[in-house]
Amino acid sequence: MKNFTQTTNVEFGPRVKKAFKDVGLGVALIGFALMGIFWNEGNSVKEVRALDEGAGVVVPLTDLTPSAENEGALVHINGSLALDRKLADTVLGIEGDAQTVRLERKVEQFAWIEETHTSTKTNAGGSQDRTTNYTYRMAWTDSPESGASFYVSEGHENPPAPIRSNTRRHKTGQIGGFMVSEGVGDLGGSEQMILTQRQADVITAALNPGRAAHLIAGVVQFSEDIHDPQLGDLRISYFTSDIEEASAVGKQDQGMLVPYMAQNGTTVFLLEEGLQPADQMFETAQAVSRHKTWVFRVLLLAMMFIGFKALLSIVDVLASAVPALGWLTSKLTTLIAVTLTVLIGGGVMAIAWLLVRPLVSGAILIGVLALAAVVGAQVRRKAQTTPSQSL
Repeated sequence: MKNFTQTTNVEFGPRVKKAFKDVGLGVALIGFALMGIFWNEGNSVKEVRALDEGAGVVVPLTDLTPSAENEGALVHINGSLALDRKLADTVLGIEGDAQTVRLERKVEQFAWIEETHTSTKTNAGGSQDRTTNYTYRMAWTDSPESGASFYVSEGHENPPAPIRSNTRRHKTGQIGGFMVSEGVGDLGGSEQMILTQRQADVITAALNPGRAAHLIAGVVQFSEDIHDPQLGDLRISYFTSDIEEASAVGKQDQGMLVPYMAQNGTTVFLLEEGLQPADQMFETAQAVSRHKTWVFRVLLLAMMFIGFKALLSIVDVLASAVPALGWLTSKLTTLIAVTLTVLIGGGVMAIAWLLVRPLVSGAILIGVLALAAVVGAQVRRKAQTTPSQSL
């Protein structure tokens, strides 16, 4: 492991100029976050309505043969999943089983990795000393960099990997007489394929890496010494998802199951591993939709918070001319940014759900007001703290 340190001094004037530029960045981030929140909440409402509609009109089928009376209807089927061929990694000659819907090749290289850590110290007068520590170590990684962009590239160059990770998926499958049109390759979780010696020999012949091949716990490692890997050594493993049975909800369209268009224009197409009843699949879809909505909420609220902090950065920079005052002001602007994010972002969310889910809207609004009250109390307490008390 090697360590290098770089320290730079940023004067007060350039920091003020950057803070003024950050005001514009803050406005842009807040605007993007607001648009994103409107889109996310609106999209979530549409998905909820589409799934509610689908759950009310879906036709569960026991006969897995397409019939004229169900043409164009939203139907639910489950049964054995049939695939038209075996998935294969033609580059290295590895083939999945008959029920493999996803075949993943993972290639790791023993390579240099750069890790950075930056700390900032504000001096009297408003200048800053920024110290960055660069650490270099060799380890197994499936995304090695060339090393050209490293702070210290000399002595940390990585050789180009002869092959990269890759994933192959089935696009379609068949359940009874129905062809499922999409999503088959995303079913199930991945499990490691334990490679045999014959498969290891096939990989070695196809790759010809110029290093000794070792089969260790189903993984092929190309190293002269497996206990002491060297720069450029490779490790290749495979992962598969094997699906025997599946359940699907979609529109019957001439023997195919395709996405169903709800009245609000949102499509409904559900596909799960195993024999799942229709009501359970719709409950799962609602849960997945809620999770996705919350992920976007967190990301967009974080963007809005960063925007407000950038908007208030000029205050932080000007106050930093006096270190104790700068520390206090930074805490205050952070609390103010949190308060504005909660009030504005949460308010938009509550409004979006008002008509379709009044109880959800009310719960969001209550949570927003409660959190804003707590943060507001913290702001007032910080505002009453003198710089001398904060030292």
